[in-house]
Amino acid sequence: MLATVFLLSVLSLSAFATPLEPRQSCSAVTVYFARGTTEIGTLGTFVGPPFQSALKSALAGRTLEFVGIKYPAAIGGYLAGGDQGGATTMANLVTAKASSCPNTKIVISGYSQGAQVTHLAAGKLSSSAQSRVNAAVLFGDPDNGQAFPGPINGHVKSFCAPGDLICHGQSVVLPPHLTYGANAAEAASFVVSQI
Repeated sequence: MLATVFLLSVLSLSAFATPLEPRQSCSAVTVYFARGTTEIGTLGTFVGPPFQSALKSALAGRTLEFVGIKYPAAIGGYLAGGDQGGATTMANLVTAKASSCPNTKIVISGYSQGAQVTHLAAGKLSSSAQSRVNAAVLFGDPDNGQAFPGPINGHVKSFCAPGDLICHGQSVVLPPHLTYGANAAEAASFVVSQI
């Protein structure tokens, strides 16, 4: 009898010691960001990191998940109007987040070719997923001025620096195309106004 009580005690304690499957956490805001052509990492260097930092500060303690889209960011993708694989990845991530985190505010964003990817991704979303996108923020957008589908179009902020030929439809990178980190605070303020 004593052995049975001891065994039951050990088993009950081990049940509490067994790690539970982690639950997906839902942030207050999730940003899906696509970097520009030839930039390194998933956030790049010119826009992603300063935008992430500015938004974290602007959210004043609300939780932020800032996700860089994994895609090649090769010149061929830019010339083709944006990398289709990157667009599919972004659309799938947005759809999954919209489904699993009903209270999370979703932002899609991109710089240069990443802005093309953002346009393409928006077109791949179902109407219900489109309605979950609170803001689209674009920097140096080669598709500057092209409408977004559905309700997203009413929540777009696009930055086009004076002298940036990329966002005027030309395939020439001049110094103004590399200055969008300076717009990070304004972009963050826009996002906060949309959520």
